[in-house]
Amino acid sequence: MLESLIDSAFQYAYPLYALAQTRYRAVQDPSNPQGHSPNTLRHERELSDHTSRWITAPNNDTLYSNAWLDLSRGPVRVRADAMPRGRYWSIAFMDAFTNNFAVLGQRLDDEGPVDVTLAGPRDHGTSAPGRVMRAPGHDVWMFCRCLVEGPEDLPHSHAMQDRLHVLGPADEARAGRVVPTRSRDPHNFLAVVNELLARNPAPPSERALLERWSAVGLRPGAVGAWHDIEDDARTAWTVRIGIAHENLRRASATGRREVQGWIASAVEMGDFGANYPLRASVALGGLGALPPVEAMYFVRFHDDSGGLLDGRNRYVLTVPPGGIPTDSFWSFSMYEPTPDSQRFFVANPIRRYSIGNRTPELVVGADGSLDVALQHEAPLDERLRANWLPAPAGLFQISLRTYLPRPELRDLTAAMPRITRTS
Repeated sequence: MLESLIDSAFQYAYPLYALAQTRYRAVQDPSNPQGHSPNTLRHERELSDHTSRWITAPNNDTLYSNAWLDLSRGPVRVRADAMPRGRYWSIAFMDAFTNNFAVLGQRLDDEGPVDVTLAGPRDHGTSAPGRVMRAPGHDVWMFCRCLVEGPEDLPHSHAMQDRLHVLGPADEARAGRVVPTRSRDPHNFLAVVNELLARNPAPPSERALLERWSAVGLRPGAVGAWHDIEDDARTAWTVRIGIAHENLRRASATGRREVQGWIASAVEMGDFGANYPLRASVALGGLGALPPVEAMYFVRFHDDSGGLLDGRNRYVLTVPPGGIPTDSFWSFSMYEPTPDSQRFFVANPIRRYSIGNRTPELVVGADGSLDVALQHEAPLDERLRANWLPAPAGLFQISLRTYLPRPELRDLTAAMPRITRTS
């Protein structure tokens, strides 16, 4: 009984811990020279590459800007000046449970401008210029994406980032929060999660679950709960927490859909509802995912014959004529998985980490299809060399990102790319 309670409590609470860990690195960690205070914007001015480790599964299509909003001191105003017409941009607001409770940007706001004020759960009757949005809790991760066409296009993307503004209460001290040290330490895990639950109340529909998990230490505000629970509960946590981490990998399939060899975003992606297994696995392997109406994500682990993708082999990924049906852009990213199931770009001699409908000088077939070479060594065929997406000399994964996907992509009726092993 205790074991099942701990497993379910961990699965529910892990996204809170992952978010707290990401926040700590950004605003509290004294060893981070690029740290920034809450309610201030931090812009990533360079495209992500194989050295990027601040977030798992980074993309190479947009520049990120983000801010850690603290609404406990009062509302925070967010403005975006008018953006260039036709260029993708979005501002996602994520709560402490990693749900996107609002996404602004090109899809709903065209080129803008937008002006919103975020109010916390206790700020009743807030009035402000523009729209007022009520956040579920006091902690919000504001995560912005601005399209970049490539290294030469960086100045245009920087100009888009500079049109974002956050106006909030004075900075809080960087200390004052429980430091997330290691999610496999149950004492630290409970302290971090319980602190966050006090600042960010669970939805009413989940409060009965928290009552059940109180026996194993999941108690909003009780940062010292580890010392208050029974000895048998502490013993069970010590035994089960490592197993619970391993279970997150298997949970990644919960709610996801398979289509023509690809694993597609679940309907609940980015706004997870009660799909706690999916929410936890995404927090481990791809924190910050957008909902399907904004973006859809697909991943491949195997070729069309069922073999694991391995850079010591050679493959051709074939995009059907007409490309991928989106109203913005699409791209394939090459990732090398880590032992703890995170994913990062692969170092390679041509510094290409993704390939898509904006990649220059690709060789397209006479029928409009696109063949992409997936392998470690450079292809000998000149046509495939132009379309080479370098792989590591071992296992790899391919992710397909689609922004503003059309209905046929969201309902999985579109023709998907094939991956054929050639040697």
